[in-house]
Amino acid sequence: MTIGRILFDLVVAGVATAGFALLFRTEAKSLLPSAILGGVGYVVYDALLLGLDSAPVAAFVAGVLVGISAEITARLRKGPAIVYATMGVIPLVPGYGLYRTMEYMVQTDYMQALAAGMETALVAGAIALSLGFSTVVARNAFRLLGLRHHRG
Repeated sequence: MTIGRILFDLVVAGVATAGFALLFRTEAKSLLPSAILGGVGYVVYDALLLGLDSAPVAAFVAGVLVGISAEITARLRKGPAIVYATMGVIPLVPGYGLYRTMEYMVQTDYMQALAAGMETALVAGAIALSLGFSTVVARNAFRLLGLRHHRG
């Protein structure tokens, strides 16, 4: 993975995240932090995928990074963490896996469809678990550090 590829992925994932943030009518002040979280989350996912060769594990680790970063960003910007977390995991969503599953189903290749569908479900589950895990970890850490939670 070259520096050029990393920068390209960072920018493309960030722009895609900002696009979804606009689509979901996110406040303008949240666009840049959301785009950064989405871009960094995807670059981490991609790098881990190359090293680990396990999409669910890579998605979980990248999701934890995005989730904890979203909690920190929400504290700093005095806003709801769900906005940053939701936008930050957009590039991790396994859309291509869903597409491949449907493609194999249409081609009546049910074994390939099952394999692609299971991996897609595992990645989606890993993302959901990672956000829950990171929220619990971050909020407990903030409580231990004596930082109040802002209700945005």
